[in-house]
Amino acid sequence: MVRILENKVELVKENLSYDDVLSKIEQATRLCYRSKRSETREGREKFLKNLIAVDHESIIEHGSLSFLITTDRACANQIVRHRLASYSQESTRYVNLSDLEIVLDHSYGEEEKERIVSRCIDMTLTYGSLGGDKKSTRDKARAILPLCTATRLYMTMNFREIRHFLKLRLDKAAHQSIREVAYQILKIMKEEYPVFVFDFDLADYEDIYG
Repeated sequence: MVRILENKVELVKENLSYDDVLSKIEQATRLCYRSKRSETREGREKFLKNLIAVDHESIIEHGSLSFLITTDRACANQIVRHRLASYSQESTRYVNLSDLEIVLDHSYGEEEKERIVSRCIDMTLTYGSLGGDKKSTRDKARAILPLCTATRLYMTMNFREIRHFLKLRLDKAAHQSIREVAYQILKIMKEEYPVFVFDFDLADYEDIYG
């Protein structure tokens, strides 16, 4: 059995609230100047926005977010190259992938998907014949798995690195799959932590799902 999934990003609920993050980062920053802290959310947002606008972004390293990401192995290989972050990733050595899940981004047409699924069905048969259903031989069997194999990442990244990630991975030159991941992160940021992406416009990236 082969099942097609889409790229998906979820915000981990244990993250600090927006107001808590604003307060924490402002407190750390005000220390530099011995200046008075803002009394309102709007004041804290304005203070941080002004500093981000002049590239004084080291201050936002004091805050971070965690995301649960479902993507393909090829895309995950690119994501984990962003080393100013922490990752935990699903293991192909310990997880039985006999019922294979794959991730195909929105650039694939229906005929292409059918051809890929057909080949993946053959691969799952080989995976089983190599002992993929047994812990003792699973590390050998995983050699047959394709790069579109679904994988799940737990990613923790500070706000400065999130901005860096978005600048690189939303670019039209980036691969479609990682652009979809970046777009979903940006959408979460716009909804939950807007001041940190005030200079990004979702409308600029509508082609990703167009």
